[in-house]
Amino acid sequence: MRDLGERLREIPFSPQGLHLVNLASSSRPDLSRLGQYVRGNRAGSAYPYPEGFEKVVFPSLDGTPLVGVMGLHRDGRKRPGVVFCHGFLGSKSKPYIVEAALQAFGAWDYNVFALDLRNFGESQKLSHAPTTGGWKEGQDVLAACRFLGGMEGVSSVAAVGYSLGAGAVMNAAWQCKRYPYITGGALGWSGYASMEQMTSHISRRPPLDDPFFPIYAVFLFLAEMRRLELRRQLRKEEGGDNPALRPLSSDYRSYVREIAAPHYGMSEEELFALSSPAGFIGEVEVPLMLVHAQDDPVCPIEEIEELRNAAAGNPNVDVWVLPTGSHCAFKGYDEDWYWSVMRGFLDYWAERPAESGFDPGQAREAPGAGGKPRDRMAV
Repeated sequence: MRDLGERLREIPFSPQGLHLVNLASSSRPDLSRLGQYVRGNRAGSAYPYPEGFEKVVFPSLDGTPLVGVMGLHRDGRKRPGVVFCHGFLGSKSKPYIVEAALQAFGAWDYNVFALDLRNFGESQKLSHAPTTGGWKEGQDVLAACRFLGGMEGVSSVAAVGYSLGAGAVMNAAWQCKRYPYITGGALGWSGYASMEQMTSHISRRPPLDDPFFPIYAVFLFLAEMRRLELRRQLRKEEGGDNPALRPLSSDYRSYVREIAAPHYGMSEEELFALSSPAGFIGEVEVPLMLVHAQDDPVCPIEEIEELRNAAAGNPNVDVWVLPTGSHCAFKGYDEDWYWSVMRGFLDYWAERPAESGFDPGQAREAPGAGGKPRDRMAV
């Protein structure tokens, strides 16, 4: 990882101020290779992927049904694959996921898979399984990697996650000790160290002049839209008020304590421990790179410093902090850098899966039952 990290750091990062759309960039996906677009394709549409991409339903490692979209090159030639994982209150149809999937498929020649984590997107319509903030989401990512890796013509599988998705990818990289489905490296954008600390952060209303306030306001709006959607779903359900269908609120800690932890048969402290990368990142054996910005208003810089300290001494993990980039917005600051770094990481491990230091053919069992939170890795 050290050699790769040094190589990627040579790519100049030249932020010009945040701009959400850069139509002039030469690094945009070559859409001519993707076939005819579905009519009305745009961000937020029900199926913002080209024809030929397939929507699939597949089980997570614990059997929870999930929904994903898969794009395969069906010409008989082997290619690497990559799974993309969205952030909190996101889905596979969010623009940053769609753009990354199309870039990897059309410009980089990858097989791709974008999933809806449990409790989000289309997956929430198939199951009442609540979100955990990283632990079970890691198993969702691994299940997507298993699904994609089982397709003919897929030579290796990487995982890329954003925010909550970065937490899921970190957790998946750790759980690869038992479920070795990531064979092409893992990349996390704007992740976190402690789920408990992040829960307190997003549950507390910031001052109006706090950089996090606009994001907090959007979070409240999305949570309300989600509440209304789940309310309509609940009315269609038989059997009355199912606690798992209660929507996320601004007080996410109450959600963890009253819904998520009881659903999985544990305390909130155990759930927080399982979903906090700082507790296990030192043991990760999958090549893992984490990219963070000093001015991230959602995941404070203290989070990544804690993560970097926890990963110190682990040669498989590289933590990279840039002076700016906000929260998962690196593409808006320097699009060419963003695509170059991501492709550089993916290409490197797609060509060198055997050099990763992790042998997917020698999966080790998780620790036996002993009452400790970490022993709950098993599904």
